Amino acid sequence: MAVLPGSMLPFPKEEHLARQARLRAALAERGQAAMLVFSQESLFWLTGYDTGGYVFFQCAVVTADDRPIVLLTRRPDLIQARQTSTIEDIRIWWDADDANPARDLLEILTELGLKGARVAIELNTHGLTGWNLWRCQTTFGDWCRLEDDNHLIRWLRVVKSPAEIAFMRRAGEICDRSLDRVIAAARPGMLDSELKAVYLASILGDGSDMPPNAALFNSGPRAVYGRGVTNPRRIEAQDQILVEYPVPFRHYNVKTEWMILFGKVPDRQRHMYDVARETLVRMTDLARPGTTLGEIFDCYAAGLDAGGYRAARYGATGYSVGISFAPTSMDVPPMIYSGSATVCRPGMTLFYHVMSGDADSGYAMGVGHTLLVTEGAAELLTGLPDDLTVIT
Repeated sequence: MAVLPGSMLPFPKEEHLARQARLRAALAERGQAAMLVFSQESLFWLTGYDTGGYVFFQCAVVTADDRPIVLLTRRPDLIQARQTSTIEDIRIWWDADDANPARDLLEILTELGLKGARVAIELNTHGLTGWNLWRCQTTFGDWCRLEDDNHLIRWLRVVKSPAEIAFMRRAGEICDRSLDRVIAAARPGMLDSELKAVYLASILGDGSDMPPNAALFNSGPRAVYGRGVTNPRRIEAQDQILVEYPVPFRHYNVKTEWMILFGKVPDRQRHMYDVARETLVRMTDLARPGTTLGEIFDCYAAGLDAGGYRAARYGATGYSVGISFAPTSMDVPPMIYSGSATVCRPGMTLFYHVMSGDADSGYAMGVGHTLLVTEGAAELLTGLPDDLTVIT
């Protein structure tokens, strides 16, 4: 069956075109003639383009005027770009020992008459490696004036449209079912990696994408770690496992964090849970229009300090979530840290988590959920059990 160009767009074409118009207006306001878009998240938001080819050199040129977007990519992405995006002008660079796609990009810029122009370049993205930036800089020289984009598209998309929010609600439903299934499957004697398999089977069976990053299923002494580690471990009768993971639907991510305990709950660890849960509730109540992310961090810090866990505090306690491609489910900036001036606005989606680890005792605790800022109280996109999970 023939597939028409753009027939697999994640949103109505009109929504993508409106986003492109917002970007062009922002470029014109800043006095920049064009932007070099390297982020796959940006390309998906702007045009619907869906690929993993960003791990190579791939760039879209968006001008401040209304000329068509030009995409430079590799041959394996040609058909995908045609069928999943609004982009019609697609150029190919070919693999070779002496290939330098920055030269191909310069030819496009020359064709667009951008010599001497101010051109924004999207820098904070896994789609632009240091090597590829170096190739652009050395190839372009002073031919044009490359300028830091200052997260332009990321800030344009930090407030979600109703259609985007619908995707995130769907991801939240899938996430909640997965946490229920993980808890139901947890038992002593199994590998912590088996629980990770339950999570993956659950979300993929419910229509999720593959997660953009590996999940945390850290058991035993590794539960105090803030990152996942290799080498599965068998869960013991007296044990703990911290789970934190993303769930994406059409690349829109929500996240959850929870603690599962096995055996008898030490009083100290129960206190850690009470402090974390109460702090999360207070933080969530602050997620209202006009509150800064710095104020939310202050609430987190005050809660842990009052509970006796100042030494366990992190430098940030959450971040924006939304469109994310590998290797991360964080859609940052913005992040929730001390002094952040970013103001909550309706339509922002944030992942809050309160994680603490006591290296001396080895006890860990973590609770976290994804929320939507509204005109009033926040809407929880992911839920948590009513009380600490204990498997005996």
